[in-house]
Amino acid sequence: MKRRPYMLAFILALGVGFIGGAGLTMLPGAFARTADDDKVLVHGYGTAISTEKPPGQQFTLIASNAPNQSFKVVPPGKTFILTDMVYNARRVRQNLTVNLANGRLIPEKPVVPYVADILIQTYLKPTEAQETHLCTGYVIPSGNSVMAWTNAGLEADQSVQVAVTGYLIDERKP
Repeated sequence: MKRRPYMLAFILALGVGFIGGAGLTMLPGAFARTADDDKVLVHGYGTAISTEKPPGQQFTLIASNAPNQSFKVVPPGKTFILTDMVYNARRVRQNLTVNLANGRLIPEKPVVPYVADILIQTYLKPTEAQETHLCTGYVIPSGNSVMAWTNAGLEADQSVQVAVTGYLIDERKP
């Protein structure tokens, strides 16, 4: 007869503990990981110069979690998702097209020492600035770089500064 109150108290304590623990895990940021935990914000910059041939220059990228260390090639095991670009054509005297590309330098190939896939072409007029914001983003895999160049046949000493923003994520395994 005396065992029933102890058993009832044990079941009640177990229920309170279960409900309390479940409530704690529902709090924002408590014990749960979100999809954004693996994203690292990245800002970068580069220049498309009128006298340079493709693939142009590699952009300098800076991760928000390591602001004192820049990189030009996406690190192994990471993927860069390019989401925003800002073009500034202050040093331009002619209408031009800027090619923004996902590129890879291949120094051991003497004929064509690079591979570059144009992601977006942007037409600019002299002294124009333009922003491009993407809903999803362009994927730059590890070992590749963001690169830019202009169309051919332009006067020398013209350049477009390009600022990029995106984020690094862990590379997806098939």
